[in-house]
Amino acid sequence: MYFVFYQVNIIKNIPLIIVLALAWATVVSSCANQGMPTGGPQDSIPPLLISTYPDYKELNYTGDEVRLTFNEYIAIDDVRDKLVVSPPLDERPVIRTKSRTLIIQFNEDLKDSTTYSLDFKNSVVDNNERNEYKNLRFSFSTGSTYDSLRVAGRVLDAFDLEPKENVLVMLHSNLHDSAVYTVVPDYIARTDENGLFLMDNVAEDTYHIFSITDNNNDLMYNEGAEEIAFTDTIVVPGAEYIADPDTLVKGADSLLISGHTQYYPDPFYLRQFGEDLFEQYVKKIERNTRTQGTFVFNESVKDTLGVRLLNRDYAVEWYMLEQNENVDSIIYWITDSLVYQSDTLLTELSYFQLDELQQLYLKRDTFELTFTDSEKDTKKEKRKKDTEENEPEPIEQFSFQTNLSTSLFDINKDIILTTPNPLDTINISQIHLFLLDDTIKTPLQYNFSKDTTAWRTYRLAYNWEASTDYSLEIDSAASATIYGITNKELTKKFSTRDEDYYGIINLKLNNVKIPMIIQLLENTDNEKVVAERFADEDETVVFDFLPPNKYKIKAIFDANGNKKWDSGSFQDGLLPEKVAYINEVTKVRSNWDNNLVWDLTPDPSYYKNIRDREMEEQLRKEAEEKAREQRQNPQRQQSNPMQRGQGMGGSGLIRR
Repeated sequence: MYFVFYQVNIIKNIPLIIVLALAWATVVSSCANQGMPTGGPQDSIPPLLISTYPDYKELNYTGDEVRLTFNEYIAIDDVRDKLVVSPPLDERPVIRTKSRTLIIQFNEDLKDSTTYSLDFKNSVVDNNERNEYKNLRFSFSTGSTYDSLRVAGRVLDAFDLEPKENVLVMLHSNLHDSAVYTVVPDYIARTDENGLFLMDNVAEDTYHIFSITDNNNDLMYNEGAEEIAFTDTIVVPGAEYIADPDTLVKGADSLLISGHTQYYPDPFYLRQFGEDLFEQYVKKIERNTRTQGTFVFNESVKDTLGVRLLNRDYAVEWYMLEQNENVDSIIYWITDSLVYQSDTLLTELSYFQLDELQQLYLKRDTFELTFTDSEKDTKKEKRKKDTEENEPEPIEQFSFQTNLSTSLFDINKDIILTTPNPLDTINISQIHLFLLDDTIKTPLQYNFSKDTTAWRTYRLAYNWEASTDYSLEIDSAASATIYGITNKELTKKFSTRDEDYYGIINLKLNNVKIPMIIQLLENTDNEKVVAERFADEDETVVFDFLPPNKYKIKAIFDANGNKKWDSGSFQDGLLPEKVAYINEVTKVRSNWDNNLVWDLTPDPSYYKNIRDREMEEQLRKEAEEKAREQRQNPQRQQSNPMQRGQGMGGSGLIRR
């Protein structure tokens, strides 16, 4: 009876309850902070695949499309870019959606008795929050057999071991060397952001494996325009079920067996490179000033370049050439005033080129080297003559540029002097180096030489003392350029660093079987070489006088002993020289020795994953501190409606 009475009373008072509820809602809404509703927690669940057509791994499929139905609407923008169908199709399939179904419609007849694999990677996402369906793959067979072998691995840049993303990996059952140039591969895959690839549903056969950048999407290697990786072995995919006996006995005379499928061969580690093919042509030719210009070639012109004037009969040497280290960029200096006063010079360049039979011949190109004084320079020269007709013209001089500055000088470096134009003469006796001790200047003997790697550059070497004051002084007119311009007087005082400022890396090398180049690199993306050492046996190499900093360490397996890294050649069957890194940043501290040991046994599965443990520890502590602050000061869901006079439905003013 009590329960019935309670129900009846509630029913009788429903109008009153509704009025009270509306009143309470009005009060709460007027007192609450103004703002947009949160909308609940963010959706982080990826789409769920609930049905497929055909069935996964279906045999004898004769249809012309694949349908994948999900539990929610999906976006297909990335699918169009990332879907890889293997074996490859001649025509791109039509990709569309209908309601919650993703439809892949083929524009060609599928091959008979073939297992097709569709690799979507992470391209399928829901339509709202773009949550990814990770590594979605689907496969079916047009025959009575389902191929289930696989080939996997990683593609890395051969020079710096960085992962190669979105490059094409191919299997060719045609084992002829020309197949990669002319034949569409049997199976394909694309690498992910870590350079990893997987080709599954591969049939039993023998294959060659390649990776290419495939810039024009033709599934073939375009020599010279694309990078390539290959192996010197034949790929024979296979699989074996490995049984693992369990200790659990089932019945009186049987044993429960479990196990796994072992695929082989082992993963491939492909090192991709650009072939160094000879293709000579003039990339740029210009005359920058009256006396100087530039020739830039695609290949080296060492010992092959000839320059001849055509619009005048000139027998004497009228130019001087200076080339970069690769001898593909040439600066020419016109040394004869009768030549550089001409606005236009008709010039013939001769250099070696390859004909259609890949034979060298002497190619000749004709160019006009032109230079005209600007109107501004002409007016300036005229004003100068008008206003300074009776005044003596000042003597033109150039300034030496040096690597000396106001900061302390490193005791393991040479003083470097550079000039704007080539020098004709230099008097070393007019270059002075002094030791400074208060007011006493003591002359020092030094070594002076022309730099062998850089033009218009000279080196002054001395066995510097730490924490010591020096002065470099060059007399006026101690040198003269090929145009007769002398140098200005130079005085540079500088001090060397304290020896305790530097650190040392002692690197013990083990298992050195071939010549090695050991490089100390800046801890940056471009990995500029700070110093390098050479070793052909187990030994300890030393990097000394190192400023405190973080460094990377790299090894080049210098197989031909030419003291540089060499790329590969598919034509000649040469793989690029191997490289390796110490997978941890080395931090050098002042007055500290870093003693490291490195085993240089070649490892084909090696890849680059350089860790900065100090940075990792710093980030870990920052994350812990942030979490601690959030625990101590949780974010309030609502603000105090009485603060600052807000929340009472008015303008924020306190009414009295």
